[in-house]
Amino acid sequence: MEKIIKQATLADQAYEYIKKMIITGKLKPGQELPEEKLALELGISRTPLREAMKRLAVDALIELRKPRPAIVAAFTFQDVKEIMELRRLLEIYGLENLSKADQQPVMQVMKKNIKRQFQAVKTQNVVEFMDLDQEFHSFLYQNHGNNRLKEMIKGINSGGSRAFLLLSDTAADSAKKAYGEHLSIIQAIEEGDMGKAKQQLAIHLDNIENRLLKYITQEEL
Repeated sequence: MEKIIKQATLADQAYEYIKKMIITGKLKPGQELPEEKLALELGISRTPLREAMKRLAVDALIELRKPRPAIVAAFTFQDVKEIMELRRLLEIYGLENLSKADQQPVMQVMKKNIKRQFQAVKTQNVVEFMDLDQEFHSFLYQNHGNNRLKEMIKGINSGGSRAFLLLSDTAADSAKKAYGEHLSIIQAIEEGDMGKAKQQLAIHLDNIENRLLKYITQEEL
């Protein structure tokens, strides 16, 4: 029996299109997103567009402002500091509970992910890299027993902090650096040195914060 191929809905296509425009900087922070204009440009009705906009708002890529048009999310110095503080607290704690029994299957999926990251970096596909980056971090805590913790980390990572790294003119370079830092984390886990893995994750998160703050500072000049 042949499997049914799932076709992307109009809402899915609109979501991916607008997300790409935001991540690549073609839509700037604070820019308005009028529904009528967007629907006309995309050649779709407002119903699938509104569904896409709700998903983008959940991802913290846009801000809904009824009855005014939505705007592309803008991030402040304080936003970066607060989000990265939470990421350090939650992700490093989540990694502490990666048992030896879980490490082998996790390593298998992480290695597949890192190969795809390499291709995304090589082709400078920053949109794909962002998705792979989010997936990579989810593997670090996917077997954690605390489901609420996993949801909290997922919520933080799927929102502004994912966009932060790539919302700049140096997106390709930032992705390349993040890829190298991911390799260091994998190597430490593979060596069975979870203390080193936590240290490498902490360094990676610090570097993300530094890259984001540098971007925010440049935007404010």
